Amino acid sequence: MEIRNTSIYGGIAPPARSELMYEYLWRDAAILLGSMYLMAPMAVRSGFRFAVHCKPVRVPVEELPREVSVYIQSRIPQMQSLGFEFLGCYDCGVLASNTQSFSAYFCNRTTNDFANVSVATSPQRTVGYSEFSTRFGNGLALETNTNSVLPLTPDNPEVRVFRFPEIEEPRELYQVHKSLTEKYANGQWAQGEPKGQEIQRLVRVLENYGPRHAKMGYMHLAPSGETYLLTWKGAILMTWRGLWPTALIRRAIHKYEMRAELQSLHVRGVPALQKA
Repeated sequence: MEIRNTSIYGGIAPPARSELMYEYLWRDAAILLGSMYLMAPMAVRSGFRFAVHCKPVRVPVEELPREVSVYIQSRIPQMQSLGFEFLGCYDCGVLASNTQSFSAYFCNRTTNDFANVSVATSPQRTVGYSEFSTRFGNGLALETNTNSVLPLTPDNPEVRVFRFPEIEEPRELYQVHKSLTEKYANGQWAQGEPKGQEIQRLVRVLENYGPRHAKMGYMHLAPSGETYLLTWKGAILMTWRGLWPTALIRRAIHKYEMRAELQSLHVRGVPALQKA
């Protein structure tokens, strides 16, 4: 009797069970990733809000939420030891959806450098960082901070931001900031603020966020006139930049760029950067 092979593989040995399992895993992973890239922008667009106005309210450090107070209070004397005058703590309110922002603001009246310790709280977590900033007569601003969160939108061409989350000491971060200003400011004079109105510098930065992104097509003003909403362009591009593997690649590129900046300062003769 003739026995015929009726297997769907036409006489070829079927794939091993493990090969089929990996094939299904890759297929399912691709479907999941594709679904995230399609569905996530819809969720982000529907939930995103950014306030038009920032109205900071001065609050004693002791009256801040506990985690915020602990984070800020330990850094105030560190900033003061660098020649910065403590201007107060401010509750900046709900700027972005589901987050509340707080800032301790400082000014060095000799150099016209400003500093802030910023904390954002949400139901999920509390995140803080320190920053030094200087604005020059030609409109350029330099910011040097310890914020590890990369923006999901294009940088403001008038502001050069340098992020070094690995630098823990404010003194070392300030030294890096001063070296960066020497490198990029081209001898421009640092611009100060009228005494008693220093916090308005931070307000202008925050209130420029929505209009700048509206010009780029990322946001539009809500009918209420109180908040900015995301356009489909903004929702898609911002979401995709935050998803894997794009986010991983962006972090790797940024880390390389910041390491190169530190190395360039070391070459220019900044010995304190050897450990950074």
